Amino acid sequence: MDKTERELRDMLEDRRLVRWPTEPQWVAIWTAANAQGYTGTVSAAVHSIAPDLLDVDWARMMLKADAESAKMMWSEIRVRRSVSPFRRDRPPTAFNPGASQADVDQEAATTLQQKIAALVSQRWEVISDGPTGVQLRAPKKLRKLDWLCLALGLVCLGLGFRTAIFYGLGLILVGIALLDYAVLTKAETKFLPRA
Repeated sequence: MDKTERELRDMLEDRRLVRWPTEPQWVAIWTAANAQGYTGTVSAAVHSIAPDLLDVDWARMMLKADAESAKMMWSEIRVRRSVSPFRRDRPPTAFNPGASQADVDQEAATTLQQKIAALVSQRWEVISDGPTGVQLRAPKKLRKLDWLCLALGLVCLGLGFRTAIFYGLGLILVGIALLDYAVLTKAETKFLPRA
């Protein structure tokens, strides 16, 4: 994950970003933020590409103050929003303010399916698909120690024609690498909850 994506995820987490950009918007934002000689912030790049992605208050604040003071003021606004739930001009929390609950549920299901498809294309395996969410398992990977044992074992097997001790040591090292991979290496799992 590069600095632009990390900053966008931080913006989405603290609600400076209303929703995640679409693929063409993401490409345009990344290109603008990483252009040679660009000295602005990622928020400024988002504002130049798709200003509707930014929270209205954040966009106004960003234009008036520098980045650090804007972030400090934003934290105060977030606190005020959290303690004043009955404010009249509170922004809608759904992706589409005019959408019904069924539309929001459908969009969440589509987003979940896209995430699952992206992981499956990276050779992840669906191991559980229940009413609360989907659990996936990543393909096993050899660790660095396994690669080292395997390489040294193959070198020792190559030198085994000189003495039998190298041949035995090579078999042991290759065996350790394969045993560690097959038995002791656990595959990474990820749980994607249904909204």
